[in-house]
Amino acid sequence: MVTLSVIVAMCDVRDYCRTALKSLALNAREDFEFIVVDDGSVDGTSEILQEMVPRIPGALLIRNQRNLGISATRNIGLAAARGRFFTFLDGDDWYAPGYLAQLVGWMGQSGVDFLRTGHVRVYGRKRKIVTAPLAPRALPLDPTDYIGPVDASTFMDYPQSWAGIYDRERLREVDALFFDESLRTAEDRPWFYKLHLRTRSFGVVDLHGVFYRRDVSTSLTKAPDERQLDFLPAFRLIFEELARHPRGYELSFKAMRTLCALVVIHMDRAESYEELTRTLLMERSALLLEELPRDVLEGTLEGMDSVRVNKLRALLSHRQGVAGR
Repeated sequence: MVTLSVIVAMCDVRDYCRTALKSLALNAREDFEFIVVDDGSVDGTSEILQEMVPRIPGALLIRNQRNLGISATRNIGLAAARGRFFTFLDGDDWYAPGYLAQLVGWMGQSGVDFLRTGHVRVYGRKRKIVTAPLAPRALPLDPTDYIGPVDASTFMDYPQSWAGIYDRERLREVDALFFDESLRTAEDRPWFYKLHLRTRSFGVVDLHGVFYRRDVSTSLTKAPDERQLDFLPAFRLIFEELARHPRGYELSFKAMRTLCALVVIHMDRAESYEELTRTLLMERSALLLEELPRDVLEGTLEGMDSVRVNKLRALLSHRQGVAGR
């Protein structure tokens, strides 16, 4: 019986993948499997994977003939998974030795549908421990109760799927297992809303065995192109999910607050984007905000600082002015 499946997405991470693979080997156990999916790498990553993966106990290598994106790549791994539980690792990150055994131990005794952890953020040689958002370190918790509050950092602001472990069969039962393959970035956000709105229970533990590299030059967060804008369709999916939930209206204020904050963040960094991406950012952001419930938007703006509110109102006014010509 396979207890744990680890889905490892790899794409053009030649300089980092050896560390990730060595960390899998140091966590290997007879009842663990490692599903490494190479998403059409062209930088030499594929050759390293072909060399190293066969030497890792329980590891399987799958190669996409062309680049399909992170959502499809994770879904391919999930479809191949046999474990009772699963988790993720990105190809430029790594695990501490023995971390996965601890993770499975906590999950096995918790009885919850999913478990969230902290992680270690890596900036070059610097390390910073990041704890999971404020919540009782008790088991089990109601996932819906921890979407909010609106004005605090919650699990909706911690959308790192690799910082956790999940019950594969339970997520399959509630149709929350797979990612939306139309999203090239921000894919974790609607996935976590599904988990919190559809599952029965979750827990939080203070494990910090995932090492997450920030400011990697090949990261999609550095891309100047249209992929940056996928947070907008991601939030459209979130609001569609909320509309089907009995507490959806109440919880939509948290989603709106996060969306508005992200729009401003992208507006502030828009000079680093391609010219077309900047134009599309303004058009699509305003269009989505106009489509969503007006009372939720206005209620959200009332609770935000004036600097961000002024930027968002200017964005909406410009959109209305263009539409009225």
